[in-house]
Amino acid sequence: MGGVQKCIVAIDGWQMQCCGVPFKVGDKVEWIVGKHGLPSKVSSDIVDYYYEHHSSEWRALYKATGRVSKITTLFYSVEPHPDPNKNQGRTHSWVYKESVDVTEADGWDEDIGELKFGGYEVCLHHYTVRPALQREITFS
Repeated sequence: MGGVQKCIVAIDGWQMQCCGVPFKVGDKVEWIVGKHGLPSKVSSDIVDYYYEHHSSEWRALYKATGRVSKITTLFYSVEPHPDPNKNQGRTHSWVYKESVDVTEADGWDEDIGELKFGGYEVCLHHYTVRPALQREITFS
């Protein structure tokens, strides 16, 4: 398989705003992540991991290291949910609407009109992932 090894990491905007460190295309990053496995919002790929900076369940987390090759900012509209009982009691849902490729991320992207900044999908190349060690989970 002669391709470049890559994975996609989803980052919620609020996690980046709270605890994230700004990064840009070309940076080497080390992140604590959880397994994701859901479809990408912007491609036919699967999102492999999600950035996690609030869970203390260290046995379910991993440490990902890699080089950032692409950053895509995701924008959503906030729409009424037709059945809040099936939406954990929430009356509104975030619905993906648009994406924009960017070269850096700090968690404070501007909304686009009525569309709200929601987070990022980040492609890492030449990455490694291993189980997180308890001492690496410094948040709770």
